[in-house]
Amino acid sequence: TAILVGTGRGAQLGVLIKRPQVLETAGGIDTVVLDKTGTITTGRMTVGAVEAQPGEDADMVLRRAAAVEAASEHPVAAAIVTAAHERGLTLVPVTDFANDPGTGVSGRVDGTAVRVTRAADSDGRTSVEVSWGGARRGVIRLADAIKPTSAEAIAELKALGITPMLLTGDNQAVAARVAAEVGIA
Repeated sequence: TAILVGTGRGAQLGVLIKRPQVLETAGGIDTVVLDKTGTITTGRMTVGAVEAQPGEDADMVLRRAAAVEAASEHPVAAAIVTAAHERGLTLVPVTDFANDPGTGVSGRVDGTAVRVTRAADSDGRTSVEVSWGGARRGVIRLADAIKPTSAEAIAELKALGITPMLLTGDNQAVAARVAAEVGIA
């Protein structure tokens, strides 16, 4: 009866228990590995900051980056385009769009060749560098927002004597920032 109730309650909470006998050994769990994206975080990237180089305009950096990114389907691209729309920036069509998987995108905006590439510097957020005319014009910092319930859930696991661990394909700085925010060592 207890196993039936346990698997039924798990299903109501969105937890699939493949073999009910697993419930008998669950009391011995001492470590839980949690995926970052979509579990600890919302899985939706948002722009946190647009850092223009001295003498550059942050709105121009965002507008040109968004114009190029509008032709891409990447979650980072969608976040940049959304941020531009939220700031009321008008996007012009991009021409000569090119996608270099794992590196970034490029295209012509207002007749200017614009590149949006992975930034070498990171402060624990996903960062892209925006350049044109052979010069870096700014950096756009993005983050996957942490779910409001994540820190509480981590605290509850710890209170049960369970060690939470974070698993992610992101770089070390991003992983460390998210882990620190929710209380994972």
